Amino acid sequence: MTDGFEFPVEVIKTSRRRSASIYLDGDGVKVRVPEGISDSYVRDLIARKSPWIKRKLREAELAAPPRPREFVSGETFSYLGKNYRLKVLNGDASSVRLRGGYLEASVSGSLGTKEEQIRSLLVDWYQRHARGRLQEKTSRYAKILQVKPRSVSVKDYKSRWGSCSAKGDISYNWRVVIAPHRIVDYVVVHELCHLLEHNHSPDYWHHVERVIPDFRERRQWLKQNSRQLEI
Repeated sequence: MTDGFEFPVEVIKTSRRRSASIYLDGDGVKVRVPEGISDSYVRDLIARKSPWIKRKLREAELAAPPRPREFVSGETFSYLGKNYRLKVLNGDASSVRLRGGYLEASVSGSLGTKEEQIRSLLVDWYQRHARGRLQEKTSRYAKILQVKPRSVSVKDYKSRWGSCSAKGDISYNWRVVIAPHRIVDYVVVHELCHLLEHNHSPDYWHHVERVIPDFRERRQWLKQNSRQLEI
């Protein structure tokens, strides 16, 4: 009865129900319906609800906690939405560089554990590249919006992607450069628009939409994927 769907479905018929209900259960779906409901009705119900079901399954998958990092060769790290394999090398000096489609981490055996070294090196690499990229994007979008921030910096925020002070100082969470370019652009425009409206009023969102027409989609992506933007 439930063959042909893109997700596993379990149908439970019970005399204790007077109406149908659908809910997620792990990576599948359970449908509870009253006894006497025909199989064709159940199939039609699932078919009608399929877009909602698939969206909820995707959201649940994205909300799942990411696997702990091991910082070993072959592990994948993202930068501006593009994935790169980590290549761990032994060397006299510790460094990270992007080379030939790989993030090469050269580590020495004298400074703490290899895992600690590699994580520290990667954080430093991301922060340095975040400063350059975010300065560049801020300058470009500031001209479009005709605003001028007093300063631009990168910080290690835990629960926000950026900040704009009343004096015009803008700071960004360095982790945002793990996300695709279009998401970084949204964060930059979001903060710059606070130089026009230091609130989240309709006028503020009008300024954002003028530059990023699909800002709602990008904002939603950031909400759904925030736990993936970690190293």
